[in-house]
Amino acid sequence: MRSIILSSVAVAALTAGLAHGQTDSDISDVITVRSSALDVPVSEVVGFIEVVDGDHIEDGLVGSIADTLTHEPGVTTTYFGPGASRPVIRGLGADRVRVLNNGVGLIDASAASPDHAVASEALEAERIEILRGPAAIAYGGGAIGGVVNVIDGRIPEERAEDGIEGRFYGGLTSVDDGETASGRVRFNAGELVVQLEMLTRNAGDFEIPGFAESERFRLLEEEEEHDDHDDDHEDDHDDDHDDDHDDHDHEEEEEAFGTVENSGLDFSVGSIGVSWVGERGFIGVGYRSMESLYGIPGGHHHHHEEEDHDDDHDDDHDDDHDEDHDEHGHGEEGEDGVRIDLVQTRYDVRGEFRDLGEFIDRVRFSVGVADYKHAELEGDEIGTLYENEGWEGRVETRFNPVVISGGEWEGAIGFQASSSDFTATGEEAFVPPSETEEMGLFTVQRWDAGSWGLEGGLRIENREITTAAASRDFDTVSLSGSVFWRPANDTFMAVTLSSAERAPTDIELFSDGAHVATQTFEIGDANLDVEQALSLEFTARTSFGEWDLEGAVFHAEYDGFIGAFFTGAEEDELPVLEFRQEDVTLSGLEGRIEGPLGSIGAWDFTGELSGEYVQGELDNGGNLPQLPPLSVTGHLGAEMGMHNIHAEIVWAADQDDVGENELETDGYTLFNARYTLEPFEQHNLRFVFEGRNLTDEEARLHTSFLKDTVPLPGRNYRVAMIMDF
Repeated sequence: MRSIILSSVAVAALTAGLAHGQTDSDISDVITVRSSALDVPVSEVVGFIEVVDGDHIEDGLVGSIADTLTHEPGVTTTYFGPGASRPVIRGLGADRVRVLNNGVGLIDASAASPDHAVASEALEAERIEILRGPAAIAYGGGAIGGVVNVIDGRIPEERAEDGIEGRFYGGLTSVDDGETASGRVRFNAGELVVQLEMLTRNAGDFEIPGFAESERFRLLEEEEEHDDHDDDHEDDHDDDHDDDHDDHDHEEEEEAFGTVENSGLDFSVGSIGVSWVGERGFIGVGYRSMESLYGIPGGHHHHHEEEDHDDDHDDDHDDDHDEDHDEHGHGEEGEDGVRIDLVQTRYDVRGEFRDLGEFIDRVRFSVGVADYKHAELEGDEIGTLYENEGWEGRVETRFNPVVISGGEWEGAIGFQASSSDFTATGEEAFVPPSETEEMGLFTVQRWDAGSWGLEGGLRIENREITTAAASRDFDTVSLSGSVFWRPANDTFMAVTLSSAERAPTDIELFSDGAHVATQTFEIGDANLDVEQALSLEFTARTSFGEWDLEGAVFHAEYDGFIGAFFTGAEEDELPVLEFRQEDVTLSGLEGRIEGPLGSIGAWDFTGELSGEYVQGELDNGGNLPQLPPLSVTGHLGAEMGMHNIHAEIVWAADQDDVGENELETDGYTLFNARYTLEPFEQHNLRFVFEGRNLTDEEARLHTSFLKDTVPLPGRNYRVAMIMDF
């Protein structure tokens, strides 16, 4: 590995040497991508990217970061209840999508399991940048699906206007009796700038239109119960059959309807940041504390079921049917429901220095250190305790551009490293304690001749994972090359060919046991190799009059895609999932068109239409599991002075291209509407009145492990007040 890093340093130094010259001229009124090492404007990124600002986050707030971002093309969520959701980009999630805080990792356990909450809240963000495909290469081959970078401003980069500024959000939701409040204040203290922030989010069990279980799942259970009945009849267990029949009738009555039990949550966050801000940069420190307690809908601890099963077997066969029913998530969930008690403390140091001489335009760095733990509770008892102590740091150096061969050449190099000590202890720990160390060196270079240009990226990484019994070491190389051109004014097109490598994780390598959250028995493979993906992507942005259009088409060939696949076997009465490597083809498209529709009287109307589609197939036959279906979203906006009306239709198709042992998912259509009032022209105060799922439609996300037991919330009303000062 040492020789690889030294070689890459030489390559980066050579390319960086070509990228010196005069400082870029400022680009006014253009949003730049902070997640890009080159600070490229959004309209010039060689990939599909979204920048979601604070106003957009507050107006479209659903709860968690992942759920709030689902309206963006190509983004959905794992939806493990409102307490635990993680972004899915282009059908990929977990370790393939990195969720970052100001460019470095969250240092939590959210990538290890879908029931683990992301240690970041949507309302903390000043903006969120979503990178897909080649645009994410600077953050590693592990980000083969994409990057969600939360830029929160916790460590101030600018001085407060008029000496003090702040923001407040307060909101109520009806579907879960939810309450959310967030406050932020920034003020100057001599040469320093201080920011304080508090956030709370709590809710009860949320309401749904009908049964918690899908119709397909209930029919499958009935077939299984019928088969059990036939077996009992063949064994002449007449008395057991009568008892089972009575129990079945009772369970029919107990089946969850109208409310998803154990779905409540209580989140709280507090942070402080202090910076020195000068004319050519800043440096600061920050502290953040997060506490949360949330339920896992339908979750229960398997070892208790086994104990009950043994007792019942010793006593009588009559209660076996009840226990089987409980294992599917029914019964006394209020007593046995799993809750997660999560605590994280985090310290950050971050800074940026600009105009550092003839060659260097900017140096930016960020380091985060965190202590994370969460306990999975059954009642007041801890079933499993997860802990993650770690740090991650990143430094980027951007060089002044220089004119070469009639075009402007600019470049950046960077280094990133992290260390994580992850442990899971308890009767239900399905993965051994492990230590993961990573480091990577990257460079991004761009040559722009005006009408066309070239961009390339290279990242070389090492990941070492060590447990008490084994150790694995992986070297990976990811690179991309793009050709972009501007055939007309306000038009930008790019074709990118990239090769990305991703090392397996500790979960994929060493898991071995019952995973309560997914109700599966997971078996890792310590011999897994590096996952490789060769992809081709076409990106286009253009304007037709006042209408803006952007879209992307992508195709990727995976050699050794690491996935969890059902084997058809059972262990401890749970279906077995084994991690293995398959060759996979993943392709799809995403796009958006928006613009003005005209005026009626004093009302100005706008429209927007977006959509996405992804398809994943195994080369030896079959489909990748948990892929989102084709979906289309339409928006209609109307604005007049202080009044703003927004209507939305979300349509998702049936998903019948399913993986092995995976049920199909019905499509749905959701109607949402929002009215925003800004009553004072001179004061930044607005009120939001919103209705979601107004027709009370049953909707299930195919990307969720709980799709057949936990639908999306039913009809929901939200009122909120947002104030800036």
